[in-house]
Amino acid sequence: MTSTHRSESANMMLKSYVPPGCAMNMFVRHYMRLQNDREKDEGYQEKRTKASAVLHANLSIEEHASKVYTRAMFEQFGHNLYLAGAYRIEEVVKGKLYLAKHTKVHKREKWSRVEFQVKVIDGGEFFECECGLFVHMGIVCSHSIKVMDYVGVEEIPKRHILKRWTRDARDVLPGHLEVYQNDNASSRSFPIRHSLLYRKALELVRLGDASAEAYDNGTVR
Repeated sequence: MTSTHRSESANMMLKSYVPPGCAMNMFVRHYMRLQNDREKDEGYQEKRTKASAVLHANLSIEEHASKVYTRAMFEQFGHNLYLAGAYRIEEVVKGKLYLAKHTKVHKREKWSRVEFQVKVIDGGEFFECECGLFVHMGIVCSHSIKVMDYVGVEEIPKRHILKRWTRDARDVLPGHLEVYQNDNASSRSFPIRHSLLYRKALELVRLGDASAEAYDNGTVR
């Protein structure tokens, strides 16, 4: 996602909480409500990720996905694994090129594609499907999963595991937030630490507004 898209997304989220033209004290109050709601949501997702995942297909690759992915992404992977069951594989070039063909063509819409070409690259380090799901969203598609199962892959190839979808994805941060890197053990999660720092910053602003002298003291480097 580009910085422009991130900025537009943040602005839309802020507008849903903060009325236009509101006073500064009201802005701060609404912003804190937004921050608290985000903390609750992130805390909920973090708890879901740490909870034991339920395996449905009992495949090695599914078990591996449960260990590396967040709960939300693991559930998406499980859904694509389920969809993969509707395809059969035709080998075109052994170890290099395969076709994933839908087994229930008569039930598909006329405009729906029923056949996808999957290339095996670098000896199985990467599976490139013409559907483009992984290229555009970083999610392994059902066609690639079916080919992986067909050729006996037991773990998701490393090149298909994007860090933003993994359990330790919290440290994938913009440059100005690298100080919050979370690879090391910490007693506080990122959203909690961020909120505490934000409150401290607001307190500093309040003190600086008290007088010209306080402002001068607060801006001395």
